[in-house]
Parts: sequence; structure tokens; C-alpha cells
Amino acid sequence: MSPLRLRAIDQLDLSVIAAHLQDAVAKVGDMGFDPKRRRFAILVNRFMWEDVQDDLGAGPKADRDAPYRRVRSAVHFEGVLRVQSSALRLAEKEAVAELLTLKFEPRDEPGGIMSLTFAGGAALRLEVECLDAWLSDISAPWSTERRPDHETGDGGAGS
Repeated sequence: MSPLRLRAIDQLDLSVIAAHLQDAVAKVGDMGFDPKRRRFAILVNRFMWEDVQDDLGAGPKADRDAPYRRVRSAVHFEGVLRVQSSALRLAEKEAVAELLTLKFEPRDEPGGIMSLTFAGGAALRLEVECLDAWLSDISAPWSTERRPDHETGDGGAGS
């Protein structure tokens, strides 16, 4: 399977990227805003949900197909004017945050607010000129025995 290289410029595109990033984990120290370039970037260990789908994409594969896989991915947002955080321990660079979802709220189109929601109520809010999000896998995948489990609240962050 080829590494993912995705770009979102509308809500439908963003929903595809968000699905691939669900349960990605990142260290706080791997998040950063470059105001000169107006770019916010984050490095994540992405759970490869595409491995868990059957051939038709209709449902999960049997547990016999474990181990699952994660891959290192770069995510960045262009045209970022301002970044606000809530409940992220920014001083603790080794703290791990589990990404749950991405959402774009249009305001003064084409601009708006890009929200990144993390487990435990943490969030990032990016004020952007327009919706321009990128996801790129940057490593070879590695095996993990743990699949994120939303029923128990175990996102598999240690994986």
C-alpha cells in the first residue's frame, strides 16, 4: 500500500483526512506554529484505519488480521492566522495527546476556524484564511497489537 498524501480544500476532503487521523497520537512537542509562514504543523503516529476495513470498505477485518499498524504522518494547515489551545499541557513537551477529530467552521468565507479535538477535552483552534489541510505519511508502517477501543476509552495511545 502506498503512503497517504492527501489535501483538503473543502469539507468533503476534510472528512477523509479526519477519518484517517482519528486516534492519531502526538507529543505536544511535535506541534508548532510558524507565524511567518502562516503554517501550523503536527507530527502524529497515525493508526492505519484503512488496514482495518475489508476489501469493500464495508466493515472491520477479523481479529485474526492483527497486528494492526501505525505510521508516522505529518499534518499541516496553511494560511493560519492565529492558534489557541485549550487544556493542552503546552509546557510538557513529552505529554501525549490523542486526536479525535478535525472540524472546519466557515467564517468570513473562505476563512474560518479549524478545530482539532483531542481526548480528555483538549483542543486546538486555528483561525485560517481558508481550508487548506495536508496529510502525508512520512515513515514505513510498524506493527501494533492494540486497536483503539472507543467503548473502553482506550485509544491505544501507547501503541
